[in-house]
Amino acid sequence: MSAGTPVAGADRDALKRAAAEAAVALVQDDMVVGLGTGSTASFAVEALGRRHREGLRFVGIATSDRTAAQAKAAGIPLTSFAEHRMIDLTIDGADEVEQGTLNLIKGLGGALLREKIVAAASRRLVIVVDGAKLVTRLGAHTPVPVEVVPFGLEATQDALEVLGASARLRTAPSGQPFVTDGGNRILDCGFSAIADPARLEERIRRVVGVIECGLFVGRAHMVFVADAAGVRRLDSPHLHRGSPPVLVVMGVSGVGKTTIARELAARLGWTFEEGDSLHPEVNVAKMHAGIPLTDADRAPWLKRVAAWIDGRRAARQPGIITCSALKRSYRDVVIGDRAEVRLVYLRGGHDLIAERLSGRSGHFMPAGLLQSQIDALEEPAADEDPLTVEVGPPAGEVADEIIRLLGGSSDAGHT
Repeated sequence: MSAGTPVAGADRDALKRAAAEAAVALVQDDMVVGLGTGSTASFAVEALGRRHREGLRFVGIATSDRTAAQAKAAGIPLTSFAEHRMIDLTIDGADEVEQGTLNLIKGLGGALLREKIVAAASRRLVIVVDGAKLVTRLGAHTPVPVEVVPFGLEATQDALEVLGASARLRTAPSGQPFVTDGGNRILDCGFSAIADPARLEERIRRVVGVIECGLFVGRAHMVFVADAAGVRRLDSPHLHRGSPPVLVVMGVSGVGKTTIARELAARLGWTFEEGDSLHPEVNVAKMHAGIPLTDADRAPWLKRVAAWIDGRRAARQPGIITCSALKRSYRDVVIGDRAEVRLVYLRGGHDLIAERLSGRSGHFMPAGLLQSQIDALEEPAADEDPLTVEVGPPAGEVADEIIRLLGGSSDAGHT
């Protein structure tokens, strides 16, 4: 019997429960935990309830009203995004898992929008499935759920079918249209085997009337699979990193890149470089004059940043460098396929950053260029595996959080 052979009945549930237990073992004290939706995720909620009763301290954010009710019944304390913008670890199920990439189809349980919001805010997304969910190509056996607004549903359905979908409105057992927790509808879209999930996800999300789709591309960090061979763990390719690490601390001007990077360097004993000091003089003069830099202006600067990083790699020494790295194309230059390099994204609201810039003097980046930076910013995608940290707290606390995340993510790559 092959490793991917599914089993049935009580044995199947026992294996799924064992896989959920393995995922729950990753939860540590003081974590914020995303709680998934579905039959397999419910085993994880059950196990988390037991661990909480045994003394583990954590809070949960549920992906559906159904999961919230189960968590409350199990005694799990719930929180919200009003209190916690980022989630340390989410445990959820999936309807299909693409072998190798760990790309997913989710949403047959009807909670795909909230599941994706939680996944996008999670530092690690852990998936628990049975072996039948592993596929070589997404979509071969499972439709892609697409959450849509009720108004104009028929027009939205037609637009999705132009993309090649066989779109069917999901109904409840009563025969009435299925209604999500957000009051929306779901169109189950059959595409057959999907050659390029990322491109299809982008095309679906461009359709007017679509709220979100069930393609989760580059979001899963690891998958626990329960099948006839037992429980095994699959890791996303981006978890396997080289060492020693080089951190690229990115964000718009005013988030505190230099202050936080210096704090990190002092605590870790790593070499620090101020990336702005590598700008050619002509760039500095333009910024002093309040003139936004073009991509052509930034090209030689990005090459200098990449050269500094490669110097640390060649010396096999850790390092920290600041670099606004606002666009994906910039990060492709300074990070690319350098396995040792880790992106630290400092994220802050406009008003907070504007206030900081207004009180800063002597810096060549004037406050008037903030909006141009925000306009250029492309937040890191899930496949870039960033360490995302909010910058509201004092620099020392932010540095503590980054060090904690570095420790947690280094553990993620090992069984």
